[in-house]
Amino acid sequence: MSEFADRMKAFTDHLRDSIEARGEALAAVHDATTGLLDDARSFLGRVADEHRERSEELRATMESHREDRCRRVAEMRHDHQEALQAMRGELHQTLSEARRTRQDACEQMSETFRKARHDLAADLRSAAGAWRAFAASR
Repeated sequence: MSEFADRMKAFTDHLRDSIEARGEALAAVHDATTGLLDDARSFLGRVADEHRERSEELRATMESHREDRCRRVAEMRHDHQEALQAMRGELHQTLSEARRTRQDACEQMSETFRKARHDLAADLRSAAGAWRAFAASR
């Protein structure tokens, strides 16, 4: 029985050592985890601070160029309005010229038609006179 008691003693000693080693390992893991979390928090804090600084710089840069951007937009808008006004004037002039050309062409066609009608009427009168002279002589 002494062998069984020795084995039980060895087993319990080994179990105690194992429990102590596990406790130490858990404490080491806990310490490492705490250190890692602290490092991660400080890293993320630095990243957040850096992003905040960059956003403030960007905001300041945007604000410093705001007047220039507004002025350039106003100039572009003004230039665009002037260009539209010029195009409007050119279009109006082109349409007026096209209307005048069309009216002149219509007047010329009407005059040509009147002259042709007058010439045809004169020709028909001459033909009628010739016919009447022929008919009167028969």
